[in-house]
Amino acid sequence: MAERAPPDHPGTNKHYTPPLEHPQFPPPTPPLSTSRQLIISQPQYPSVATFRSGTYIVQVPKDQNYHVPPLENAHIVERHQDPSRKRKRPLCCNLYCIGIIAFIVLLVVMLVTIFSIMFANSENPIFSIERVVVHSKSNGLPDYSVTLRVQNPNSRLAIVYNGGDTSLHFRQKTIANGKYPSLTQGVGKSEEVTIVIHGANVILPKEIKKSLGVSESSSNTKKVQVSLSLNMNIPARLSIGTLKSRSMKFHVTCDITVDKLSKRTKVLRQECKTQRK
Repeated sequence: MAERAPPDHPGTNKHYTPPLEHPQFPPPTPPLSTSRQLIISQPQYPSVATFRSGTYIVQVPKDQNYHVPPLENAHIVERHQDPSRKRKRPLCCNLYCIGIIAFIVLLVVMLVTIFSIMFANSENPIFSIERVVVHSKSNGLPDYSVTLRVQNPNSRLAIVYNGGDTSLHFRQKTIANGKYPSLTQGVGKSEEVTIVIHGANVILPKEIKKSLGVSESSSNTKKVQVSLSLNMNIPARLSIGTLKSRSMKFHVTCDITVDKLSKRTKVLRQECKTQRK
């Protein structure tokens, strides 16, 4: 009886002929489901992959990136991101910074206010005449050396004098001009200041001539008293440490009465008034 051939399974190819086996390569396997057609055989050494010789086509999807971008690209992406997505600082940090700024501003305003009040309530310096010495000259225009006592009554503020102009008058007529020196007077200090006033090129009044012509060697010579007026305009600033006030000007007027105009002049009366401008 003839042998029956085994029935064909559905889906098989009746005309499929298996390839001849090669002693070095295993038989080909059906193509893989993925896009990479990599054929791996497992001969006697299963841990070693064997590739069939030939040409292979590797297809990689376009949406896959297989290289590492440079670090600069990450910074560029961060700069172009939506600002709303950036990490926001905690509210407590913002309030802390605002509190520090407000404290600093309040402290500065308080210091400025305190210093302004101190400068506004400061006292004017006190001037007084101690000595007057007259130096006669051959040209008939004497020099007057006036020694002042200057006191700073402020207990917390120093006074910086920036020079100034001085003039000596007799009955509202200027008979000499000079300069006030630049100096700094410490807190509560009292100092002697000597100014030299040079005779102006004017005709001296007869009272001044008589007082200058008195002989100092004769005690019987009658003394001629003279009343003079010393005017000083002194720009200055008040200071506390390194902080200084705005520039101001002290206008000082001193009324002087002396017994005579000589090297031994004696001050009979003096009174000085200081005004701040």
